[in-house]
Amino acid sequence: MPQPQYWTMLTPAGRAKIANAIGTGVKINLVKFAVGDGNILPDAEHLTSERFRGLINSSKTLDNNPAMLEIIGIVPATEGGFYVREAAFYTEDDQAFAIVKYPETYKPSIEDNASAELGIKAVIDVVQSEMVNLKIDPSMVYATQDYVNNEINKFVGLLSLDGGAFSDSYPNVPSLDGGSI
Repeated sequence: MPQPQYWTMLTPAGRAKIANAIGTGVKINLVKFAVGDGNILPDAEHLTSERFRGLINSSKTLDNNPAMLEIIGIVPATEGGFYVREAAFYTEDDQAFAIVKYPETYKPSIEDNASAELGIKAVIDVVQSEMVNLKIDPSMVYATQDYVNNEINKFVGLLSLDGGAFSDSYPNVPSLDGGSI
């Protein structure tokens, strides 16, 4: 079967870390991600031409497959002026855990008068997602549209249970605003 045009895969170090984590129970700590403008190959152990390195923004285990981990890194608006063709996610000992061949995307810079954030999402088969910890800097976390929608839906669901009245959780307390949705 031919190699897909774009892909995400564990590096040899990533595969060894997964095997070690399963055998010893010591979790893997993923802390950073990077992007580059090189042409990465499936047997690479790191990026071929790194242009930016930053912290991981978020991660979650996929609901339909607990072996799959979705990880998102954000290249901030302050960085740019280069193409992104490759990405990688790194462990705390600075080894590339997984590499990504990414569709060529121009990341504009402020000097281009078109700066924007660029989110890089990778879905990685880690065999047992509970063996991987993500160290995330809470000051650098961006909310995705899905996250915001889910949080709003939770709030609307709670209001529906309350009949639309803005009251606290104590029974027999009148609505705070006297109205309903």
